[in-house]
Amino acid sequence: MKINDFFNKLVNDLELEDVDINEASSLHLTSLKTLALMSFLDEHFSIRVKAIDLKGIDSINKLMDLIGKDKIE
Repeated sequence: MKINDFFNKLVNDLELEDVDINEASSLHLTSLKTLALMSFLDEHFSIRVKAIDLKGIDSINKLMDLIGKDKIE
């Protein structure tokens, strides 16, 4: 997936307020956003995680590490 597509889908799927996100942007995951992120990962990257697996994911960079930066161009 292209990095711009990744950012756009992330903003839309998680209903993020800041549309000018980048790798250094923080993720403030609420319960609903955590569920949305779980769905996002499954739908776009076929990665299935539990909510507890996302506990330490507090930035876009950490999310990209979880996905694998090689999957995001």
